[in-house]
Amino acid sequence: MQLSKRVRILAAIVGSGIVVASSACGNDSTAPTKVAGASQLTTTEARSTFVPTEASKARGSSSGGSYRVTFNPAIDQVITVGPHRLDIPANAVCQIGTSGYGPAFWDQPCTPETSMVTLTIAVDGSNSSNPQVDFKPAMRFNPATNVTLYFYVPEVSRQAARNWQILYCPTTSIGSGSGSSGSCVDEAKTDRDLRTYVDYDASVLFRRLKHFSVYRVDAEDSGYLVGQ
Repeated sequence: MQLSKRVRILAAIVGSGIVVASSACGNDSTAPTKVAGASQLTTTEARSTFVPTEASKARGSSSGGSYRVTFNPAIDQVITVGPHRLDIPANAVCQIGTSGYGPAFWDQPCTPETSMVTLTIAVDGSNSSNPQVDFKPAMRFNPATNVTLYFYVPEVSRQAARNWQILYCPTTSIGSGSGSSGSCVDEAKTDRDLRTYVDYDASVLFRRLKHFSVYRVDAEDSGYLVGQ
């Protein structure tokens, strides 16, 4: 089906900052269209297919909140929470409760979930340089699909010379504060498929997810500007 004929069903929870878009025809690819950068960094410069609108940026002016959204996992999903976004392709969610969970399972094939899925999404620090998103329940994704998380971070810039990362936090709780990454880890150090991409023009960081838990933006001084 041509994209121009694609049918989308939009549902907005008024005042919550969540927008859910579903499509039975597939959505735009979330893979980077152009990659350039430095091997010294686990972050790579690329163009994001998601650029937050001014309205969504305004919804992110508060530090966060907790939201619930129910969706059909058999259909492509675009879930927007304030200035951030999550893309879940059709049949990406592994059957919850029976597919196994943990590093030994991330790349294992699975049976797709067919029942409606309800997510609780907790957001913290949206107006800071260290936003966090906590997804519940824990679940993993079919490795044949590409689930992508996008963070809008206004402070992202080439001039900052920082190695921006979207970290996985297996035990960090939302609300722990933006000053420390706690036990969060950079999964790209052991799996390059999970590297963080940065679009400086859109001030967006994005990366693939293979499972759900807490994800957090952090940065360290790299002393190196991407593109040099």
